[in-house]
Amino acid sequence: MNVKQIGAGPMDNFCYLAWAGDGPDCAVIDPCWEGAKIEKELLALGLKPALIVLTHGHPDHINAAAWFLERYEGLQAALHPADDHMAGALDKSRLLPVADGEALEAGALKLKVIHTPGHTPGSCSFLGPGAVFTGDTLFVGEIGRVDLPGADPEQMRQSLLKLAALPEDTVVWPGHAYNGSTTTIRAQKLHNIYIKLAAKGGDAFLSAAL
Repeated sequence: MNVKQIGAGPMDNFCYLAWAGDGPDCAVIDPCWEGAKIEKELLALGLKPALIVLTHGHPDHINAAAWFLERYEGLQAALHPADDHMAGALDKSRLLPVADGEALEAGALKLKVIHTPGHTPGSCSFLGPGAVFTGDTLFVGEIGRVDLPGADPEQMRQSLLKLAALPEDTVVWPGHAYNGSTTTIRAQKLHNIYIKLAAKGGDAFLSAAL
């Protein structure tokens, strides 16, 4: 799997282009801001969007999704139905509902859906060959907020345990540039206090996360 990380917007967001082989079909993961900037990267790499993939419905992760849907006929945006209510600016007929364990395809690329609620009810991570896109569930040394409407600390704890069970050499591509741009599951199990506390139980994790 090939990955291009693109920083965009005022909140240190990351958008990702992910594709298999020589492309040209690719997944555009979390088109957060600056659609024209993201498209410029696409064109420079000789790629075309085959699927928009949304880790959750917060505006800072989907701001440019409508821009892409308007420009590319037939393009769909994959989003867990539990976050549909956040995607008011998107054409609902263009949303592709996803569920835990499903496989998404963008050309030759396959991504497995891992439902990782906690930051939002519909938060998902997407596992490709050797790497996982974690949105606002897992950052470098941090996790997504669990004090926002719809957030749930216990669901976040369980979601972190799901991610921690992935192969330790799995590369983590987070949704924001907090403390770094990428990491591995192994590094987070060793150094991320929230993953360590998640394994200990709810009370310890809750005290740290809130």
